[in-house]
Amino acid sequence: MLENERKDHVIIMGHNNALFSAPHAVTQVRLGKMKYKEIGSVAVALYLAEKTGSYLIAKTKNNNDDANFDENSRYRDSISKLVESNGIKYLIDMHGLASHRPCDVNLGIHLGRNIATNVRAYDDLRKALKGIGLKVLIDTPYMAGSRTISGWAKNKYPDLWTIQIEINCSITNSPDNAEKLKSLLQILTNWVSYLQ
Repeated sequence: MLENERKDHVIIMGHNNALFSAPHAVTQVRLGKMKYKEIGSVAVALYLAEKTGSYLIAKTKNNNDDANFDENSRYRDSISKLVESNGIKYLIDMHGLASHRPCDVNLGIHLGRNIATNVRAYDDLRKALKGIGLKVLIDTPYMAGSRTISGWAKNKYPDLWTIQIEINCSITNSPDNAEKLKSLLQILTNWVSYLQ
């Protein structure tokens, strides 16, 4: 693990070509409004990074910012360094979805733009998630447009494959859904291993 970058985020080095990101692991401030942290997002990202040997970057401090919205940030600078120095081909930006949302998982792909370099990887993920009975929506409610980490990274690195995965917090944060979470984590672990 690398020392926290100015105590703003943490990086855990991996040995493959995938980078997990958890920009909402702490509270954020977007346009002057405080937003809650997405508790399950960092736990899932950390688990998957450890299981698959992937790189991880996660926010550890709120600096009155939102790394998934602000155009410039130390968090994004660190993503650039990781992509450029470590042969990263896949950026998987993990988020938590409010429990009232009408899906288990939202895959933000910006109308297909962010996953265009490997549509099969996206299709395999979507089919696997649906195959275990999860309700999956695409680009709804979040599409991972150009302002997000996923969209920004795709704009900066056109050959990079990016996705914003939003998991309903009723799955990540409720003991009642432990089996569903276990199945979801297994699907994601297998999928990242397949990407290699």
